[in-house]
Amino acid sequence: MLNVSNNKPMEILLVEDGWTDARVTIFALRRSRVHHRLTLVRTVGEAIAFLRREGVFARAPHPDLLLLDMMLPDGSGLDVLAATQSMTDDESNHCGPTTVVLTASRDADLRKQCDELKVHDYMRKPVSEEDFMRVVRDHKKLMIHSTPILESVLS
Repeated sequence: MLNVSNNKPMEILLVEDGWTDARVTIFALRRSRVHHRLTLVRTVGEAIAFLRREGVFARAPHPDLLLLDMMLPDGSGLDVLAATQSMTDDESNHCGPTTVVLTASRDADLRKQCDELKVHDYMRKPVSEEDFMRVVRDHKKLMIHSTPILESVLS
């Protein structure tokens, strides 16, 4: 039987190399009062290691929400998305995290690639705090409402 609790914190992985953007996101999450635990990584390599639970991230939680910048020092957020697509069910916690892209890019091809890689939401920086929090709260509600359904199926 699953341990179901509405008080379970939302596990958030923020992949962002810009300190200013990271701080804005962190402060918005604090103001939201959404119960969460956040991990910040700054590179594609760190993000993939975290998602695969490798090396120093061997005990990392499976994220419920992946907040992903596209322009990173060692590659593109697309590399992280491709890695999540190629992960086994065990590595990705079966359905993988909800993914929200946060980018300053206005490239239509990038948006199309994100859609093909099943990104759940795509937001252009600077992101309005209200829109960002709507996405986070909607995902938290989805977590809370889907957990009892999953419990009944798996019991």
